[in-house]
Amino acid sequence: MRDILFIDVKSFYATVECIYHGWDPLETLLVVASHADNTGNGLILAASPKAKEQLGISNVSRIDNLPDHPLLKQVPPRMSLYIQENVELNQLFKTYVAAKDLLVYSIDESILDVTHSLNLFFPNPNLSRKEKRWLMARKIQKEIYEKTGLILTVGIGDNPLLSKLALDTDAKHQKASGYIAEWTYQDIESKVWQVDPMTEFWGIGSRTKKQLFKIGINTIEQLANSDVDLLYYRFGIIGEQLYHHANGVDRTILAETPPVVKEKSYGNSQVLPKNYTDQREIEIVIGELAEQVAARIRRHGCLTSCVHLYIGAAYGEVDGGFSHQMKIPATNTSKELKAHCLRLFRKYYKGQAIRHLGITYSKLTYTQARELDLFEDMNTHLNEERLDKVIDKIRAKYGFTSIVYATSKLEGARSIARSHLIGGHNGGAGGLDGLS
Repeated sequence: MRDILFIDVKSFYATVECIYHGWDPLETLLVVASHADNTGNGLILAASPKAKEQLGISNVSRIDNLPDHPLLKQVPPRMSLYIQENVELNQLFKTYVAAKDLLVYSIDESILDVTHSLNLFFPNPNLSRKEKRWLMARKIQKEIYEKTGLILTVGIGDNPLLSKLALDTDAKHQKASGYIAEWTYQDIESKVWQVDPMTEFWGIGSRTKKQLFKIGINTIEQLANSDVDLLYYRFGIIGEQLYHHANGVDRTILAETPPVVKEKSYGNSQVLPKNYTDQREIEIVIGELAEQVAARIRRHGCLTSCVHLYIGAAYGEVDGGFSHQMKIPATNTSKELKAHCLRLFRKYYKGQAIRHLGITYSKLTYTQARELDLFEDMNTHLNEERLDKVIDKIRAKYGFTSIVYATSKLEGARSIARSHLIGGHNGGAGGLDGLS
């Protein structure tokens, strides 16, 4: 049994903006909205608690759907500020746990294993384990609020699963308890099995729910009492994990959790500000994206042997988008990668209007050594490599827009406009400059 705190910052983006402007985060009607210059009509990225409660505004809805309210404030996102706040917040968490006992789960959620910290902060032997857990949660809440103004919700549990369920199901909605809730192994039947709908349970999405329905499982209780061998047969190791989770079992220990190793790839995508119908303009954007991702793999010292191009058609197009990839000789030069991406595009493009596109490079080799084609001029290739390196150095020192290709000045080009975005949203200087 562990002592886990799953911590979430209440309406993180919106709260940060309220604090910055001197407004009360719990009483202000505010939305953080990306504007039309990026997505055409904009998205609601975050809403303050009051805006959600009083106006029924949900995150990731369209600006067009916002109610007309005289007190509703709109502010643009500032991703650099939110990232900075997240870093500072987790530095404060490290005063309560060792670095190995802290897991940054997302930009607004962190997991703290306070098993070894409880008695350090609350050595009184007359206090029960439950009392120490709640005191620790309140102490962290109080300090963070006093130092940053951020409001924390905390799920307490015997393992990460139970603390996450306590956070999402209870803590976020229990103002009376100070936005804190606790789920233990004694609460499996009365709380875990009662999670409804199933998609509110950690790890169960709509697709998994449909697959479970096909074998007669409609509730978490049924899942917990089902045949684990059948689940393993139908879902593999995930089915076995679902069975144990439904019974409240999660043996994860943060300090012993190895990093998840995945095949690395680098990519970038963007939603265009309008429907692109001119093939020349579409190819300009593809070339810019190809160059941006090429710079990323060079920065990480690797070559790619596979390029992937995704094209998303505009709404209402008869011919949909497409997604294709191709193997290539290992390279990291912008010119070659642009050519490969354009070759894919020209092979499958049928003239439809385009609204979304993305490029990914995979099958990476972390080396600068490469085989030259017998028909390739070595000096030409070396000159292209030198040019890329010079451009990379200039941009690293003076910013992305310090040197751009002439095509980026043409109608339809996007790289200059997007050079100060982070994650596709306004974030101050460094959007393309700071890609990692």
